[in-house]
Amino acid sequence: MVDCVMTGATPDECWPLIRDFHYSKRMPSAIRHCFSWREKGGLFGDTGELKVAAVYGNPVQFNWPQDALELQRLVRVEGFEKQLSEFVSWTLKWLKTNTTTPFVLSYADTAEGHHGGIYQSTNFLYVRETLHPISAWLLPNGEKKHPRQVNRELGSCGREYVLNKKPDWVPIKGEPKYLYVKPLRQKTKTLLNRFDWVELPYPKPNAARPLDKAVPTVTSQVQPLGAAPVFIQQKQEANK
Repeated sequence: MVDCVMTGATPDECWPLIRDFHYSKRMPSAIRHCFSWREKGGLFGDTGELKVAAVYGNPVQFNWPQDALELQRLVRVEGFEKQLSEFVSWTLKWLKTNTTTPFVLSYADTAEGHHGGIYQSTNFLYVRETLHPISAWLLPNGEKKHPRQVNRELGSCGREYVLNKKPDWVPIKGEPKYLYVKPLRQKTKTLLNRFDWVELPYPKPNAARPLDKAVPTVTSQVQPLGAAPVFIQQKQEANK
């Protein structure tokens, strides 16, 4: 098995993995932190080829606190056999130690065969199943718009909000998603009370994909080199 290290990364490094191996084929917006599990390379062993990438950003839904983080992409190359729960656990420890992030959230998309096994392995709390999610909006001319596009154009992709502005648009229902949250600098009880959540039993696998795997039984040789920076601020400063 290839000797790998866990490090920070840049969005440009993560993009080829997302383009080639993630079902969305899209980079998220408002990226805050990127991490990698890569082959050892270079003088300090932290510049080798990426095998796994994780991208954290501002929550997509505007009703979430913007000081929280959403795990928006988690992807690996085909044939990489190390357990991703080990990698996610390391990224969470880095965020807890080096940022003031109160909690992390992420969704398991049942339409992609995910049930959230990685989040369960890293002790996320399962708090909600999205009810009747909208996978797209059908326009009178037959065009379909993804909720992300609607959100950019109208300022929200909420059902009632969109129908109020576009009553002739028809929502197309998709598959539910499971919402998981991980307290970092906020106590579990405080987090649950804040959003009126109740910790629920974990969903069971249903045609789970390889991303959903059990807790690893061995400890990796973690090398925290190239700690992930905050990319938004860097880009804004570069564009001035």
